[in-house]
Amino acid sequence: MLEVWNVSSEASAWEQTVREKGVTRTDLGIFGAGLDFAIALEALAVKLAGQQSAISVTRITLFTISSKKAAVFFGEALARKFTEKVTGRLLGFFFSGWILSAVNIIDAWQAWQWNDGAMYGYLMLSMGGLAGALGALFGAATKLLGLTALGWTALLLIAVGVGFVILMSSTPLESWLANGPFGESHSIDRYLRDPAEAFYRLTSLLAGISISIEKNPAYEQHATFNTRADIPHAIRSADTIIRLQSRLPGLIVGRLDSISIQAECRQCRITERTNNQGVPYRAESEAGERPETPNAQRLHPDALELFFTTKVNQISSTGSRRHYYKWAVRAQFILTRGGEKYYFPAPGVKDSTQYSQNWETPDFGKINQPFWADEVTHGASSSD
Repeated sequence: MLEVWNVSSEASAWEQTVREKGVTRTDLGIFGAGLDFAIALEALAVKLAGQQSAISVTRITLFTISSKKAAVFFGEALARKFTEKVTGRLLGFFFSGWILSAVNIIDAWQAWQWNDGAMYGYLMLSMGGLAGALGALFGAATKLLGLTALGWTALLLIAVGVGFVILMSSTPLESWLANGPFGESHSIDRYLRDPAEAFYRLTSLLAGISISIEKNPAYEQHATFNTRADIPHAIRSADTIIRLQSRLPGLIVGRLDSISIQAECRQCRITERTNNQGVPYRAESEAGERPETPNAQRLHPDALELFFTTKVNQISSTGSRRHYYKWAVRAQFILTRGGEKYYFPAPGVKDSTQYSQNWETPDFGKINQPFWADEVTHGASSSD
């Protein structure tokens, strides 16, 4: 349980975690997740290969601690339950528990700063990590179903803590209300207290920016020019619609406000390698170096539609390789109000990043970047 929670919580959104929680917390979490992954991998390898394999070297006794020495620090009663033979695996469990405890203490402190109810879940996770570390030391205690009392305590605290984090974590809007101009923030960063910044972040939360990539229902494979046609030839000849949608026009009140959209769309070439049965076992993606020019554009009150022609899929002569294409989209909505420009989507509520020249150009090698919407993070289904 400890390993699964650590790996799942640190495997994604590394850069966003750095921006919101800091480098130290992020690096510590990644180190702990790596250690947990190594422990889980070692357990699986030993189970498959057997105790006599070279992999089981982590279970060789490194040194021993006599009960007399342990009694000096823990007393005679606890010394009898102390693990005398210390192995590499035991040390891994011990340090993993302490790292989990430290990481979640930091998370609990940050949750307190943001008035986030998940603080109680993080505290339980921290105590669970501490109980797990102590359980590794006192492994000679009486066991029930393979776990000592400390082991069961750690398991229970971690399970309940995870549930509390899931159920009590504040939504972005709740975080804004608790820490913005109308809340009482404990946060060191006071940027949400600034009225202009608070308005900017709230508008981004309500903007509902979404990107959808769909087949063009008006597409004609052999479209011909027809001056009497209801639909222009440029639209009928495009097989793909990329729709950039937002509620920003409805949120604007002032007559002098204006919105512009900057978008780049590139075709990614996906190469799949297949085995003799035609089952793909490896895929490689390569984004185009330049953005594509749309065949046509169509503007709606709340959306901009871009019409493109997608390249045809290809299969190698041997059938072992297949090429197909998908679209990568980066879009930015720019609101001009009173001479000031606001770039959407804004960073997360807990992310204090400010717009600068570093964010002027989209990065097609990453998703979930501040000030740029992408087809994955802002897919239509995830933004509705």
